[in-house]
Amino acid sequence: MSKIFILFAFLSFCFVSKAQNHNAELLKSYSKSELSNFDNETLKILEYGITNAVYLTTIPSGKDIKLPEIFLANNTVNYTDLGLKISNENQYFRIKDSNNMLVVKSLYVLKNELNNKNN
Repeated sequence: MSKIFILFAFLSFCFVSKAQNHNAELLKSYSKSELSNFDNETLKILEYGITNAVYLTTIPSGKDIKLPEIFLANNTVNYTDLGLKISNENQYFRIKDSNNMLVVKSLYVLKNELNNKNN
């Protein structure tokens, strides 16, 4: 019986520590209050977005696109490293001193990706 209790306690600790790690990462962009107001589905989407919401692409040549600029110290980033939040629309930023842009996927896109991944 005590072995079962120890196993249960260990598994519980693993799940709690994983959730805390994601919440710590999300705290770079969201307050504790904001996170507590999200439902579980939205939290899963935001956590999925930590590694899947951002990509870099070249700005199409011949296009004079006015985008807000953002500075990247390196090319491997996630939205929380930049203090950005996932919104209902895709977000586009010109990377300072380059002809590239950073794209942050919308909540809708991330939700669809996550649903397709789980199916």
